[in-house]
This record gives sequence, C-alpha cells and structure tokens, in this order.
Amino acid sequence: MSSNGKANAALAAAVIFLLLSTGSAYFAFDRLSTNERWVRHTRDVQSALAQFAMSTARAGRLRAEYVDSGDASLVQRQTDQVNQIRNTIASIQRLTIDNPQEQANVRMLADLTEKRIAIMDAAIQLKRSGKSTLLGQAEIMRQLVSVAEDTDLLLQRMYDAEDQLLAQRQARVGRSSSLTIAVLLVSLLLALILFVVHHWLLVDQVAARARAENQQRALSAKLLNLQDEERRKFARELHDSVGQHLAALKMALSLVQAKSPNDKVLQDCFKLLDDSIAETRTISHLLHPPLLDEAGLNSASRWFVEGFGQRSGIAVNLDIQNGETRLPPPVELVLFRALQESLTNVHRHSGAKRAEVSLCTTGNRVILRVKDDGHGMPATALKSVRENGMGAGVGLAGMTERIREIGGRLEVNSSPNGTEIVARVPVRSNGAIEGRPLDNGSLDGRQPATFGDGKESATEL
Repeated sequence: MSSNGKANAALAAAVIFLLLSTGSAYFAFDRLSTNERWVRHTRDVQSALAQFAMSTARAGRLRAEYVDSGDASLVQRQTDQVNQIRNTIASIQRLTIDNPQEQANVRMLADLTEKRIAIMDAAIQLKRSGKSTLLGQAEIMRQLVSVAEDTDLLLQRMYDAEDQLLAQRQARVGRSSSLTIAVLLVSLLLALILFVVHHWLLVDQVAARARAENQQRALSAKLLNLQDEERRKFARELHDSVGQHLAALKMALSLVQAKSPNDKVLQDCFKLLDDSIAETRTISHLLHPPLLDEAGLNSASRWFVEGFGQRSGIAVNLDIQNGETRLPPPVELVLFRALQESLTNVHRHSGAKRAEVSLCTTGNRVILRVKDDGHGMPATALKSVRENGMGAGVGLAGMTERIREIGGRLEVNSSPNGTEIVARVPVRSNGAIEGRPLDNGSLDGRQPATFGDGKESATEL
C-alpha cells in the first residue's frame, strides 16, 4: 500500500474507532446514570420509611398527651399526623412498586398502621366519653405496644432490604464508573496512537513529496544546464563550421567577381551571402553570446537589447546600475536568459510599443526588471504563474527554475496597463570574479540607453 493509502487508512481507522468509542461511552454513561437514579430511589424509600416512623411516634405522643390533659386541640393535631402517616404509606407503596417483596411488606405495614390508628382512636373515644380509667388505658397501651413492636420489626426488615439494595446499586455505580473511565481512557489512548500514526505517515508522505520535488528540480536544473551547454556548443559549431564555410564561399565569389565585376547575378549572390553570414552570426550569438563570457552581463545585455529593438520594432529603454565587478558566471547566465525570455514574451504576447529594462545591485542582491506597456497577462495565466510558477508555456517555468536554482525569486505583476517581471538573485560576496572590470563599451554602465528603430524584420529573437 502506498504512503498516501496508509495515511488515509490510519485516519479512517481513527475516525471509526472514535465513533465506536463515542457509542460505547454513551451507553456507559447511560448505564451509570441509570444506576445513580436507582441509588437515589433507594435513598428516597429510606427517607420515606424514616418519615413514617417519625410521624407514627408523633401521633402516639399526641394521643398520650390528650389522654393525660384532655386538651381538644391535641385531637386535631393527632388527626393531621394520622393523615400524614397514610400519605407516607401511599408514597412508600409508589416508590417500591418495582419490588414485589417490598410491596408485600408495605401492605403488612399498612395493616399494622390501620390497626394502630384504630387502637389510638379507641383510646381517644374512651377519653371523650368520660369513662377513661387507668385500667382501660393500660389495656389500650398494651395493645399499642404490641402493634408498635410488630411495626418496628417490619420497618427494620424493610430498612435492611433497602440497605442491601443500596449496597448493590452503589457497587453497580462504582463498576459503571470504572468501566466508563476505562472506556474513555482506552479510547483516548488508541485514538492518540492512531492519530500519531496518521501524522507520522503524513510527515513521511510530505517528506517523500519534498524529496521528489527536490529531485525534479535537480533534474530540471541539470536539463537547463545541458541545454545551455548544447546552445554554447551549437553556437560554436555555427561559428566555426557554417560561418567559416560561408566566409570561404565569400572569398571564392570575390575571385569570380574580380573577373566579372559587373555581373548582376554575382552581385545578388554576394548580397544573399552577406545576409546569410549576418543571420548565422545573429543566431549563433542569440544561442550563446560570446560577450557574456568575454565581457560580462552588462555588455551582453546592451548587445541583446539593441538587437532586439532593431528586430522587433519595440523601443527598449535600458538602465544598468550594476557596479564595476563581474558577477559569478552562473548568475550572469541566469539573468541573461531571464532577459532573453522576458523580452521575447514582450514581443510575442504583450502587443507593447515600449519596454523598460533595468539591472541594478542592491546590497547582496542583483535585481533585473523588465516592464512593458502592453495589454497584460490573462488572469488565469497570472494566477497559475503566482501559485506554481507555471504559465501558458514553458518559458516562464524554465525562468523560474533557473532563478530558484541559484536561490533567487521571480515576481510577475500584471495589469491592463502592462506586465512587469522582477528577478531577484542573491550574490555571494566571494562569488564575484575579482579583477575583471565591466566592459564600458560605447555606453556608460550607469547611463540609460534606448534601442530600436523597427527597420529590420523580426526573425529569431
């Protein structure tokens, strides 16, 4: 499986596992919540039983106080307590409806309570009738104590049953809590492991892509260097072979012309031969100008701009402010090729009438600017150039690769008023070739010059 496939598989596994873990955690939390509700339910039952015991004791105390004092207001309070006791029993019955054993105990509790209430009512009626005696009240008290003992035993059984249920439910809550925590921790750990694996695979994929891009750039640079070498070789072959043959042919024709000086055909042949020699020299110099190796970038740029203006009919303003020392040969070659490609694009695509070329050194950088007054680049082509260095053709891509190979940067700015190409190339201080002054030629290296009269036809630019 490819690195990309492994990364996608790891991410898919992590997402699926997280979804499963989320479902497991949901069910674990739901179970924990259910167990906690049952614990609260058990405590509610215990609270109701305690409320029943207190209400029963309070009702018995009010009955005893009435029998002793005969205060009628105590009877009403005792009646209220009896009603509260019955309500509490009904509440206990509702709370224990899910427990058959406790339901049976509640029914027994209700019977005992009604029996106890009836005995207390008998004591109150005896007091109201005025026939209350110590012996009669003692008998009633004995009956109440017997019923109270049975009630207390039943309440204790119910308390014990609820305590047992509470212990079981608390144990389930503890197990549910532990299970929930374990599920969450395991889920988090495995998800982290999967995401780390995914990250590692992505890093490996990015590194592999970076290595592939570096290899591609190295190959592109090598191809460009081979292209330059082939251009240099082909230019030399043109000069040394074709150029020499044409020169020899011209000398031979000169001997023939000396015998027939007024021969019209020979005159036309001489003209065609001179044009061929000039064209061969131009093609040879465009492939690789000797001035670039002999005199440097400044002189080669002047020669090329002058010839470009004459061939294309585009007026070019050249401004060179580039110091007095030669640049490293690779930098000079890259900048000259950038100048060639930029002006060729101006002629082929811009529809411009004028162009401006400037070459200057700022700090440790050499900046080449080529600007025209044409109609600009299409928006799609400009976007492609800015995003990945690729335009409609291979010229800009090759220019970008050349400049990037020596650590520089190419900028392309375009509007309906024209296009500007800026190449910024770093120059190491120890990279300059010392002791090789610039060729000042017929133009001062710091003065602008304008070339181009449109008199000659545009051939190979």
